[in-house]
Amino acid sequence: MSYRAGGIAGTILRVDLTNGQVQGVPTPRDLFERYLGARGVGAYLLFHELEPGTDPLGPDNKLIFLTGPLEGTLAPGANKITVTFRSPLSKTYSFSLCGGHLAPELKFAGYDGVVVEGRSERPVYLWIDNDHASLRDASHLWGKLTHDTEDALRAELGDPSIRVACIGPAGEKLVRFACIQADYHREFGRGGAGAVMGAKNLKAIAVRGTGHVDVADPSALEQIAEDIYAELAAHPKARARRQYGTPEMVEGVNKLGFWATRNFTTGYFEKADRLSGARLKEELYMGDNSCYACSVACAKISPVTKGPFAGTAIEGAEFETVGLLGANCGVADPAAIVAATAICDTYGFDTMSAGVAVSFAMEAYERGIISPPDTGGVDLRFGNGDALVAIMQQIADRKGLGDLLAEGSKRAAQELGAQDLAMHVKGQELATYEPRGVVGMGLAYAISPKGGHHMIAPTMGLEVAGDPANRLRTEGKAQMVRDTQLIMAIVDSLSLCSSMRFVLGPQSMLELYRAVTGRPLEEEEAYLIAERITNLERIFNVREGFGREEDTLPGRLLVEPMPTGPSAGSHVALDSMLAEYYMLMGWDADGRPTPERLQQLGLEKEWSNA
Repeated sequence: MSYRAGGIAGTILRVDLTNGQVQGVPTPRDLFERYLGARGVGAYLLFHELEPGTDPLGPDNKLIFLTGPLEGTLAPGANKITVTFRSPLSKTYSFSLCGGHLAPELKFAGYDGVVVEGRSERPVYLWIDNDHASLRDASHLWGKLTHDTEDALRAELGDPSIRVACIGPAGEKLVRFACIQADYHREFGRGGAGAVMGAKNLKAIAVRGTGHVDVADPSALEQIAEDIYAELAAHPKARARRQYGTPEMVEGVNKLGFWATRNFTTGYFEKADRLSGARLKEELYMGDNSCYACSVACAKISPVTKGPFAGTAIEGAEFETVGLLGANCGVADPAAIVAATAICDTYGFDTMSAGVAVSFAMEAYERGIISPPDTGGVDLRFGNGDALVAIMQQIADRKGLGDLLAEGSKRAAQELGAQDLAMHVKGQELATYEPRGVVGMGLAYAISPKGGHHMIAPTMGLEVAGDPANRLRTEGKAQMVRDTQLIMAIVDSLSLCSSMRFVLGPQSMLELYRAVTGRPLEEEEAYLIAERITNLERIFNVREGFGREEDTLPGRLLVEPMPTGPSAGSHVALDSMLAEYYMLMGWDADGRPTPERLQQLGLEKEWSNA
């Protein structure tokens, strides 16, 4: 390369669990230039290294942990690490991001990523101590909760400051939406990466790094960082998030009627005031926490001090968790939500998929599809916080109804003959935004390569800006989804926290990138890279048999008008938006990228192999 390269540690760690081999290989710098970093490079490696039809829970699936070029530097919000894999929940291409301190620690140890393949015959953990990496026996850790695993590893390795990513019993028992936990309360949350890790008999990855990350222009980076922190300090949304955490969104989303309530039967929760950021701050919050290089500090330490769940504490709960364990289950008791979240955190599974799976079961219970003998006597009605916690424990233990729900709501609904009640796309449960009240999100869910997910193209803020009625119109939403999707491909590949978008537009992100790497990347090329990434993700799914038929939403959202609340009468007219989106992406009527478009993106070889 002709520029002074910064931001790259220089080594990728390759781990073959079958043979017990750990080897460092040079970081493919050309891929980090062609795909920016974490998400983009992960998509490339997964596509090229996984054979079509790979069993998500088989030894040939991979866990590709990657950082972007900004981690470990002064770049504000540069703290995410991405894991890319084939999902056992959706069977699609998938990736998940985790904040906290794991990413910079890995960079300080001298690695841009870790690629895990194969399966160990016995439980092991990976210990990365700067330039020394080895697999160690983890039989004594198998069965431990995530927090206990972190504590045990720090004690065993004699360093309280090391960073740990691990699975809990949910991952060991192959709950299909099991997550990988890090820093106690940070997660690789969506898609079931924890189940993939459990299937490989890999209990944990522990990292100690004492090095540094080279930067091309330290003075420029320092000035840019100072400017960004000043903007964050003044920005009203960033200030609200610092004060209330992500639940600062509760009142606004509910007021406009797109907060999923009672298994997406409506979009307005009449008890939302009990779950607002201000109310949670008054009743729960005891302190703040933040990820590396972030001044927002949106994490809120939340202990329960009285009642049946006294003694339970979490860091949160996040807006999505409050929505899907709270409003979508009809539960307005913050203590019950904290208790349910604590089970997810310590056993290691996704609060979002779990919340939607339980809300599905609650509706099935109220409709008589399942009954008390199925639930172990639990009165599984909407609004019952004790029932929420009880069924969450059943999922964690894979017992009773929980064993079925641990397969995900799509499979559970098929087993019960209740497919109409399962709120998922491609097998992955939806996020908390009710798309009948913000229709662009309906398209975003439908086209998401990893199944129902809100951060592939989070258009909700744009849709309610200006005229609030715009959120119910389909006009312009395909363009909005496409544009937002490309921006997020850049954000995720640079591994920036999405909260930085309060003040960081594409040009500001590229200023950070140029200061760190020295590469003169301009906006036009960055968007071309983003298109390359999104098309490569699409080709992976096309190769696995996914197409237009899977780019859809639960029937309820397509044909049933919103029954009550501020969005009453609306539904998602998906077909017209989808056709326009395909056209804008350069895909054919079946959602397959055209050879001409892929040639423009330099993906001809990938298409020929799809």
